[in-house]
Amino acid sequence: MDYSNAPDRPTDQQARKASGPANDFSDALRPSSLDAAGLTRAHLKADARAPRNRLDRKALGHVWQAIDIFAILTLTVAGAYALSGGAVTEVAAGELLPLLAFATLCPALLMVMGLYRIEPRESSMLRMLRAFIAAALTGSAITLLAGVTAPGVAHLVATFSITAVGAVTLLHVIYAGFIQHWARAGRLARNVVLVGATPNASKLITANAGSGTINVVGVFDDRAARSPQALAGAPYLGTTDDLLKWSLLHEVDRIILTVTPKAEARVRLLLTKLRALPHTVCLLLDLERFDPEATSLDEIVGVQAARMSGSEVPFGQLAAKRLQDLVLGFGLFVFSLPVMAVIALAVRLDSRGPVLFRQVREGFNGRPIQVLKFRTMRHDPAAAEKPMRQVELHDPRVTGVGGFLRKTSLDELPQLWNVLTGDMSLVGPRPHAIGMRTGGTETANLVAEYAHRHRVKPGITGWAQINGSRGPLHSPEAARERIAYDVAYIAKAGFWFDLWIMLRTLPALLGDKINIR
Repeated sequence: MDYSNAPDRPTDQQARKASGPANDFSDALRPSSLDAAGLTRAHLKADARAPRNRLDRKALGHVWQAIDIFAILTLTVAGAYALSGGAVTEVAAGELLPLLAFATLCPALLMVMGLYRIEPRESSMLRMLRAFIAAALTGSAITLLAGVTAPGVAHLVATFSITAVGAVTLLHVIYAGFIQHWARAGRLARNVVLVGATPNASKLITANAGSGTINVVGVFDDRAARSPQALAGAPYLGTTDDLLKWSLLHEVDRIILTVTPKAEARVRLLLTKLRALPHTVCLLLDLERFDPEATSLDEIVGVQAARMSGSEVPFGQLAAKRLQDLVLGFGLFVFSLPVMAVIALAVRLDSRGPVLFRQVREGFNGRPIQVLKFRTMRHDPAAAEKPMRQVELHDPRVTGVGGFLRKTSLDELPQLWNVLTGDMSLVGPRPHAIGMRTGGTETANLVAEYAHRHRVKPGITGWAQINGSRGPLHSPEAARERIAYDVAYIAKAGFWFDLWIMLRTLPALLGDKINIR
């Protein structure tokens, strides 16, 4: 696991010693002064890294279920072909019935046995045994069925059963090997931060050390004076205000409030702050009966916690949206290639500088992504070092070709590549630049729900855009209107709603003569 890509600090041995995997921190002594404590925490926050390139366990379970169904159907077709000698249509229904029963019953039993729930700390032998039992029960059932419906081929069905049981079990042996490998690499762990340096937090971290189920990146607590440098191996990284500004927050999957629910005033205060984030926030319930030997932190977070903020999008909806992006996005990308070639030539001939403009913007969960556009302004090599200024009416920075591209939104065509790579979606809130300002104030500070727009991937077009909220934001009112549309879209997002927004986009753009773009 690569927890840190930050350079070593040879001049600060203490900070370097404290960096590394979040759950492998050694308990450190509290620095002797508040300044030293603040410096060390700053280094910890800079060096802390959560495992990346992780796998979504729910998605992985669905993928393996699809592979199983395909393999079982393939076995069924091959069995029917062998049973009939190549003439499947001439076989009696009673002889095919056991094979059809296998194709139906086996996937159902595998699901009932919980083989598509990915639990990193589960024994590989137990997983393989459950797969064998599910397949063997199915094989025994269809062999008995063949004795009733087709006694003459019962021996052939028995041979098919043995082969199918072996094949299904082998598949799950392979799955178990991958689970074990990925669990050791931390790729199946959920990244969480704990808010509250409490005994409950210490108990949870200790009980789940090395399980591969949860990676506690760090602990935040407003009561800094009572907070240790490290809690059960997890570093103390600061207050909730530090959490809100933490540069690695986009790597976190869930925020867990470990303050006892009995401290109602404190819980309300913390939730007021944390609800501004796009993350799921959970409040742990009473853990007096918690058995660390029998219950994992993952189970506690999923079962014994109350979801206070945020929501998880169903896997089916995510899969449908991604398929929509890939199919329609690829078609639009191919169709637009000749247009993009002409635009690229026009940009090159119009002014000096690169054809494409690359800018780091905020993506899903606030994760930084590099968004592509055709360059519409005069090239300024020092632009990255200057404060970002939004485009204004008759802005002298905009080139002749750039003005046309902005009015028609053709400058955003390269973002189809961002869609294909998975950084963006065809429909969603428009990606804002990091630290974007509206009227001299950072936009995120103007609207309490600002971060909620990061609950989904940013899009090329969106609900706000077809309702007239396009282009730069020059007033707090315009920012609040844009965010209200974005949050409303997230609440209603779906396959058909996205298609409706796409169909409305072109007429909305052509009819817009007001917004600066």
